[in-house]
Amino acid sequence: MTLATFLLVALGAAQVSPSHDEAPVRPSDTLTAPPLMATPDACPPESETLYKEGFDALSKGDDEQAAERFRQVLELCPQHSHAPELERLARARLKPGAKLAQAAVFENTERPTRGAAASLTVIQTMHGAVQGLLLCAIAECADRAYPASALLGAGLGTLSTLLLVQDGVTPGQASVINSGTMWGLYFGVASLIALDLEEDEAFGSVALGGAAFTGIGIVLATTLKPTAGQVSMANSGGLWAGVLTTLFLGTVDGESTETLFGAQMASASAGIIAFSLLSRNLPVSRGRMLIIDAGGIIGGLMGASSMLLLTGNNDEDPILIGTGIGVMGGLALTAYLTRNFDARRLPPVAVTPTLMGRNGAGLALGGQF
Repeated sequence: MTLATFLLVALGAAQVSPSHDEAPVRPSDTLTAPPLMATPDACPPESETLYKEGFDALSKGDDEQAAERFRQVLELCPQHSHAPELERLARARLKPGAKLAQAAVFENTERPTRGAAASLTVIQTMHGAVQGLLLCAIAECADRAYPASALLGAGLGTLSTLLLVQDGVTPGQASVINSGTMWGLYFGVASLIALDLEEDEAFGSVALGGAAFTGIGIVLATTLKPTAGQVSMANSGGLWAGVLTTLFLGTVDGESTETLFGAQMASASAGIIAFSLLSRNLPVSRGRMLIIDAGGIIGGLMGASSMLLLTGNNDEDPILIGTGIGVMGGLALTAYLTRNFDARRLPPVAVTPTLMGRNGAGLALGGQF
């Protein structure tokens, strides 16, 4: 097995552009060029500079620049101990076969699962039943009609979901649709409180919110195809933005319930949008987001209990402020402590066919030691 064969896999992570579920390359992950071995004819200093530049480019995935730098090294120092093999490696990685091999070894995109289809079916069946009850309330149905309306809505929800997932659905797609439903129902309820709606308008607000946001979730699922981690990050951003807004506004005297729910909706919307955009450039898994959320909960409890012990009374304002500060601290600390939680790990052993060297074929071997 040549040096080029081994380094093809060792440096393959930098070749493939970071996708939504890959952890970004950190400065601490950069590789150091191996030192030159002693040779009878020493290489000029310029060749060593070009050699380091080429190695850095190779480790970052810029194979064209790496190949050019190693070519320049060989022009200045043909007897260089590493440049010939690394030039072959850089040029081999530019071949389509090498790219396919690297993708086969390292790619970890979400695949359709039965669990995702099941969760989507369950949530949308319940959503259909809720919509049936709301529409029946708006139409002022007789009492006997409510169960039938709920049953009809649940059936439509199940049928439409089964038609939607005929070609399979990934966990991220199911999560974004279900999240759209939940956020839509929440915004519908919050709107009826913030706008002080009554009866038919209130029922219509909830029904419209659930249906509209479910539609938005379907559009996002079919176009952007987010991962479960990205959806979880957006949900957490909206959730904690709303919670912090509620905690801090709760200390303001004279704030009405309508104003509180209006501010809550605005902050939750801003949190969802901001963290949705952030998740596109900061891949994160659902597991890590759950841990960060747990850190926020623990931080909030610690902040509230600490403030209660310090003040020695049940005054709400210090407790709310302490809870908010604890939540922010818990989220920040947990996010930092789990910064390597999603670090990409190689499979124990992976062997894939590839094109190697000078118009040759071979196998790429990846291992974890």
